[in-house]
Amino acid sequence: MALVNCPACRTKMSSVAKVCPKCNYSRDPEAEIDPEQVKLFQKRQFRDRMYKLRMFSYVAMTITMIGALPMLWDYIQALEQGKMVVLLEHWGIYAIAVGFVMYMLIRAFMLTVRRRYRANLLAVEQRTPPVQ
Repeated sequence: MALVNCPACRTKMSSVAKVCPKCNYSRDPEAEIDPEQVKLFQKRQFRDRMYKLRMFSYVAMTITMIGALPMLWDYIQALEQGKMVVLLEHWGIYAIAVGFVMYMLIRAFMLTVRRRYRANLLAVEQRTPPVQ
């Protein structure tokens, strides 16, 4: 017997227990499922996924800035010295490209997660099987 987190409310509960003592979430596969519990569980899953994706998008923006700031610095230095600068030959352009592509992919994935969440909410309300 171990302590595990309840999937609905995240409080500690026994791994042997069939029902969470705090929120009454049932871990029994044969139990009747309350639509409100399903909505609450889906909302928490959606919130957690979106949080993780937002954090990844911040990482992508940081990678972009790691490439952009040295490019800007080198550009300013070259202008002060009267030199010609070709920014497409700077190493930072690759970091900008990687960060931008990562950011766009993460945002597209966020849209699909949001659409799936809304479709599952409608399915729960209409009592049809959820979209996978």
